[in-house]
Amino acid sequence: MKTLLLVLSAGLFCSPLRISAQNLVPDPGFENLRKMPTKKNNSIACTKNWFCPTNGAGDYYHHDAERHASAPRNVFGKQEPHSGEAYAGICIRKKFIEYIETKLTDTLQKDRDYLVEFYISRANRSIGSVKEFGVLFLKKTAMGMPGVGIVAEPAVETVLPKGFRNKRSWIKFSAIYHAEGDETALILGSFKNNKTKAFKGFAHYYIDDVSVHLIENKAELPVAIPIAIGTETKTEDPDPPAFSPKPGETVTLKNIVFATNKSELLPGSFEELDKLAKYLLETPGTSISISGHTDNTGNEDRNRSLSEARAKAVADYLVSKGFYPPSIEYKGYGSAQPIAGNDTEEGRQQNRRVEFVIRKE
Repeated sequence: MKTLLLVLSAGLFCSPLRISAQNLVPDPGFENLRKMPTKKNNSIACTKNWFCPTNGAGDYYHHDAERHASAPRNVFGKQEPHSGEAYAGICIRKKFIEYIETKLTDTLQKDRDYLVEFYISRANRSIGSVKEFGVLFLKKTAMGMPGVGIVAEPAVETVLPKGFRNKRSWIKFSAIYHAEGDETALILGSFKNNKTKAFKGFAHYYIDDVSVHLIENKAELPVAIPIAIGTETKTEDPDPPAFSPKPGETVTLKNIVFATNKSELLPGSFEELDKLAKYLLETPGTSISISGHTDNTGNEDRNRSLSEARAKAVADYLVSKGFYPPSIEYKGYGSAQPIAGNDTEEGRQQNRRVEFVIRKE
């Protein structure tokens, strides 16, 4: 489930929301130093509890650091910490996008609601801005992800109102997240600017005071914060449409994402694959054929190998959910079966896909 993240303004909560005293973010204000940031190294790894999940570095600023990495004055502008003496920063450019990650002090409980909040500020020397900021919850920490945008659907996301994009004061965001259960880490950043839709310009944002609190009483949830799926606000839909593919029909998995040029499934894939696994487990006498496909870029032998590895990754995921292995077959076709032209990025994106066919035994 995806939740829209809203700007908190005065009067949004009609009454105080009862939340647990424990903030599950171990160092919300980036105050726990491993070492003081310097001009040569002001990465987020200077803190004890935060790190960068991608090949980027993430930035760290502290009141007592030299000017390049200081708070308030640093290489990207001037900003006092929202609280304490430090804050984090992330850069968003065409060639790389930075994120920051931390491991929570406790795992999230299944079907419980959590209040997620953080503050951001656009740096003075930014010449661009983004529309979206998100929080991605993970069941284990992630390292070494592609540096040009994490291709995943964040659990919590804000679409910034136009008037807020260029404000350099601290802006507070708040949302309610309904946990799947066992989430143990979170990643903060912008998830819409991957290499298939490269960011134009340069933006730098400061981040401070990140918190995740268990909501003690679900009945006290304010109606002012909507729960949404995709871009549509969810008002009433207690029984979503059943996942029921027709036997013999080729179905493209719509929300399956992999690490760039790899077969590693990213967390944004799990929701749709869980629906497929549930259908298979609840429908006796079925088998499934999975096929992987690529566009025609690069070496065809490599494309065929990658497409088969991705089909296998989907098959392995279904097996991990309890489906009977002999009832699954998979194959990679490389670029041999396009469904669109390869002369445009849109066409190539359609051709990079994983399909399945359900068969009755």
